[in-house]
Amino acid sequence: MSKNVSSGSDLCRRPDNPQETYEVSNFYYSGFFAAEMSCSIIKATNHHPKGYYYAVDITVSNADVKLLKKVNRAVMKGSGIISPVKGAFNLSARGKEKVRIVLDFLQKYPIIVGDLAKNRIAILRKALAYLDNHQGHVTHEEKTKIMDTMRRNLRMLKEKGVIEKSFDVEPVNTDAVGYFLSGVADGEGSFGSKMSGDRKEPYFFVAMKDQKIIDLFRKFINYGNVRGRKDKVFHCEINKRDKLKEICTLFLLRYPLHNARQKARLRELQRILNDYTPSPAMAGMI
Repeated sequence: MSKNVSSGSDLCRRPDNPQETYEVSNFYYSGFFAAEMSCSIIKATNHHPKGYYYAVDITVSNADVKLLKKVNRAVMKGSGIISPVKGAFNLSARGKEKVRIVLDFLQKYPIIVGDLAKNRIAILRKALAYLDNHQGHVTHEEKTKIMDTMRRNLRMLKEKGVIEKSFDVEPVNTDAVGYFLSGVADGEGSFGSKMSGDRKEPYFFVAMKDQKIIDLFRKFINYGNVRGRKDKVFHCEINKRDKLKEICTLFLLRYPLHNARQKARLRELQRILNDYTPSPAMAGMI
């Protein structure tokens, strides 16, 4: 694990109010949101008076409903709504007050890096501030123009990865980065064993469109190469057994995963690695 994973490796944000508690492990949820979050500005027809009204929305998706219940308590203060979708569940915070709770959490425990995720949050903050300050029918035409621009910017982010601003890495300590990447791994990590020729090879793989998150992961592990694919997804795959053992220890003990299925897969990977005895010919290659 790299000891210099961020530019401010000895710094960590503290709450403005000294009475507030600060738990560095909550950066897990920031990483989970960076991996699994979608942000929307919903436009709906308003009949009285005629026109449109807008609602901000943040949704995270995962197959582990128990994890989403935990996220709801920790990040949304229980205000989110969980609903089933095909093969998974959505946890949604919709409306100004519910979204404000999430944004306040992400102000205290910011998404450490990731231009796509951080631009989504920045657009939603602007939308929320605008809706707070422009209520009623008087400014309706102007509101429609401005909100439609923000909706278009979110769509361009999602479809083409077009960002308004590039963000630096947040100045946080190593533990904050570890928990953040644990949340990312729960959302976008893949690990286990796969066939390579006539034998199974263990692997750990993380892939996202947010290249800076993958770069941070590689730097934190201090191993591997980041590669871009034709579908504009960046990935880092690790097959080296001693590094895989380090990853198992990191994400099972030090910065534990929360997703039950992911944790079980990582335990199985650890078991495979511990049971593996290389042949003399292979020993020098591992």
